[in-house]
Amino acid sequence: MSTYYIASHGQQQGPFTIEEIEDKLVQQKVNWHDYIYDHKSQDWVLLMEYAPFTHLFNKSFETPIKSNLKSTETDPLKKRIWYVLKQNNNFGPFSKVELIQMLQGKTLNEYDFIWHEGMSSWKRLADVNEFTVQEVKSIFEKIKSTPATDKNNVFYRRKFPRAKYDGQAIVHDKKKVYKTIGLEISEGGAGLLIEEGQFEVNQQIYLHFKPAQDVPSFNAICKIVSKKGNIYGVQFVKIAAAAKSSIATFTGQRVIKKAA
Repeated sequence: MSTYYIASHGQQQGPFTIEEIEDKLVQQKVNWHDYIYDHKSQDWVLLMEYAPFTHLFNKSFETPIKSNLKSTETDPLKKRIWYVLKQNNNFGPFSKVELIQMLQGKTLNEYDFIWHEGMSSWKRLADVNEFTVQEVKSIFEKIKSTPATDKNNVFYRRKFPRAKYDGQAIVHDKKKVYKTIGLEISEGGAGLLIEEGQFEVNQQIYLHFKPAQDVPSFNAICKIVSKKGNIYGVQFVKIAAAAKSSIATFTGQRVIKKAA
C-alpha cells in the first residue's frame, strides 16, 4: 500500500495512506492548503490539487459540486461546465465564454483555480490548455460583440511568459514583515506563498526578493490580485527596469509547460 508525506504548518508528517489523509481532512486536522509529496512529479503539491482528493474537495464546499449535470447546449464555448474557486468556495458553473469575459473584466485571473467534470484535479487557469494565450486570443476574436471591444486588449496578465520560481522573499505592509516563498514569476507579477499573510485583493504590499535562480535581488511595489489561503497572486505596480529585464531572460528560458 502506497504511503505519502504531508507538510502542514511548516512541519513534515507521515507517512500516511490516502485513506488516513482523507480522515485528517474530514476532521480538519490538516487543511486543503497543506501540501502532499507527489511521487510522480517528485514535488510538493497542494492537497486540493492532488487528483485522489478531488471528489472529497468538491464535497467540502458550503455548496458541494454536483456531478453529471446535464446540458442541452452543444456549443463548447457556451456549455456551462466550469467552476471557479474564490474565497474558499466554488462558483459556477460558467461557460468558457463567461470565464474569458471575467478575465477581461479582471474578476478572474491566471492564478485562480478552475475545474470541470473530467479534469483530474483543480488547476490554475494559466495551466489549463483551453486557456492558453493563443486559444484565448482566438476565442476573444469570436466573442467580441461591441465596437468598444478592442481585439488587441487581450488580458494583460497573460502577455508575459511565466516560470516556476523557488525564491525566498519578504513582504511587508508598512506594519509587519512576512516570510515569503516565490512559486511563479513573470515580468508582470508573481505567485507567492506568504506565511501568516492576511492580505485582501487590491491591497498594496511591498516585496523584496532575495537573489535566486539567475535573478538578482529586487524590490517591487505590488497589488494583490488573487488569494487562496496563504497563496497570493500579485501584480507588479512598480519595479526597476533592470529587474524586469532579468526576469524576462529567466522566464524566457524556463517557460512553464502547460498541463496536459
